[in-house]
Amino acid sequence: MASPIEFWFDFSSPYGYLAAQRIEALAARHGREVDWRPMLLGVAFKVAGTAPLTEVPLKGDYSKRDFERSARFHGIDGFRLPSRFPIASQAPARILLWAKSRDPASAARVAKAMLRAYWVEDRDISNADVAAAAAATAGVDVALARAAVDDPAWKDALKREVDAGLARGVFGSPFVIADGEPFWGLDRFDQLDWSLASAATAEGRVRAVSHVRLVVADLPGAIAFYRDVLGLKLAVDAPGVYAEFDTPGARLALVSEATMGAVVGRPAPRAGDAVVVCLRVDDVDAAAARVTSRGATLVREPHDQPAWLQRVAHLRDPAGNLVELWTRLAPSSR
Repeated sequence: MASPIEFWFDFSSPYGYLAAQRIEALAARHGREVDWRPMLLGVAFKVAGTAPLTEVPLKGDYSKRDFERSARFHGIDGFRLPSRFPIASQAPARILLWAKSRDPASAARVAKAMLRAYWVEDRDISNADVAAAAAATAGVDVALARAAVDDPAWKDALKREVDAGLARGVFGSPFVIADGEPFWGLDRFDQLDWSLASAATAEGRVRAVSHVRLVVADLPGAIAFYRDVLGLKLAVDAPGVYAEFDTPGARLALVSEATMGAVVGRPAPRAGDAVVVCLRVDDVDAAAARVTSRGATLVREPHDQPAWLQRVAHLRDPAGNLVELWTRLAPSSR
């Protein structure tokens, strides 16, 4: 089994928060687990002789702009610079180590609950009571979590964890170590993805989902729907045979029934509810209005799905495939 990815982060790091929203999906694409490792940037700054980015002349104002822009770029909703920033992060770090020791599988949800409290809800998790209450929303006992903050054993555990990170060369947040290779910063996640994919290729494992292919009876009609109704960019067009559309994620491909049948040596399967094309949009209601104005008929009007934390609407393409338009629910609607 492939080794886990070491994910080192400081709870007070904006890029650490943004990376925490992406690391699990990135790891899952490569069949990896994530080892959540808290660190303290203040200690790393002293050892490295550096300073927080926001305190560096000229870079400070730029960095604050980049925090917000990076959140938008990565599609991470709700992020905002807290009213108190930066903060001491010993309290949430000790709680994470305590929770992880009791149940390693809880580390991600406990860490993300405390991160969310700070970066989305603007709650000061340097306060032990606030950090414990946030962790409790992830299923841990609030009194035990609170006690861990003042427990000398967990104070020592955090010191050992920070020392271990420094010994591994960890000097920033986020800092990822995968198969012994270090990657500093959210902007190195593409390189991390590439490195893990290269390792997977060497091991004969699946690298990634490259595209989703729909088998359609009416290829010109399907092309017109995805291009003209949904507004996707046509990237490949082999008339009567095949087409591909660019999306921000994987490509969407269309192939004629005759072509796919010839490839597999038997009649191609028909489309139906087993296939759902999910398209993320900024505003479901506006997107639904847009497609209906272009002649599409909704299977179901826009509505909230609180269990999914999404607002969705559905329609069908000419081949009968369900198409889902979705966006994340605002925190106040969840």
